Amino acid sequence: MTVRIQDVANAAGVSVTTVSRVLSDRGIVAESTRQKVLDAAHKVGYSRSTFLPRNDARFIAVATPQDPEHWQLEVSRLVNAELQSHGILTMTPLIDTHLESLETSIRAGAGLVVTPTFTHLDVDVPVVRFDETSFASPSTSANETIAAKLDLATGLSLAFEHLTDLGHRKIGLVCKDTGELADLLAARFLAEHPMRHLGDANDWIVRVSKSYSGGIHAALRLKDAGGTAVIVQGQLQLFGVLDAIRKRGLTVPRDLSVVGIGDSLTTQYTGPPATVLSLDTVAMAQALAAATRAVLHIPGEHMKSVPPNFRPKLIARGSTSAGRS
Repeated sequence: MTVRIQDVANAAGVSVTTVSRVLSDRGIVAESTRQKVLDAAHKVGYSRSTFLPRNDARFIAVATPQDPEHWQLEVSRLVNAELQSHGILTMTPLIDTHLESLETSIRAGAGLVVTPTFTHLDVDVPVVRFDETSFASPSTSANETIAAKLDLATGLSLAFEHLTDLGHRKIGLVCKDTGELADLLAARFLAEHPMRHLGDANDWIVRVSKSYSGGIHAALRLKDAGGTAVIVQGQLQLFGVLDAIRKRGLTVPRDLSVVGIGDSLTTQYTGPPATVLSLDTVAMAQALAAATRAVLHIPGEHMKSVPPNFRPKLIARGSTSAGRS
């Protein structure tokens, strides 16, 4: 049976974070505690690359999903820049299906994983990540720090209110076919849909690959079902939705209103400019960096005792209007 860092923490009677600090030789730990952890590690048969001579350089894995949203890439870019400005060396692995890239970074010396995702990561080092506001995550473990929460329920409520005010009721969701974020969006969509009490709101969810072709497929399917508006998770899917309607000889927003999730220069210049649920990527990156400094006990602003809660902001542009009567 594989011996994990949690086994060392249990044997030493300390937290996983303390074990990680000792094994990575980072942070302030009392000598008696350090020795207790080392003794426990040898007792349970735990070993890994962190039993190397001290290296004063801090390595942090700033990890993104294998197929990230554009806002996740922007948050990762900003976090990288912030941490590197403090002299911290970063790696940028992807979170693939079997965590191979991430595990490689950890074996290479990364003592902490920082990620703009909602996914529980079963790794041997502390993790700093996001969580969703409305759902308590049952898989959150002792070595995870929630840097901030994202209020997807409020975001979808804003989108629904905007669309229903324009007269839409048959509203669909285009999301990825896999992934924690897609699962959360689908769950919140079902809970918030204005027709949830009048039929099966599942019929209005189309899960497709995060691609241009996926967006085309989803748009045509929802339009053929009588849909008048859609909320779209991914930017490539958004482009596909817009193009699918054009190829039908129809127009956005007259024949289909479209709301995207996350803003960028690209969405501002689609045809027409996309109405979006905008996320404060700068503040989200600052929250991840603050939590990272707190975990590593390095100078700078640390996270507050209660993680900040980010609510998407709806920016209405040309891709939404009253539907054709």
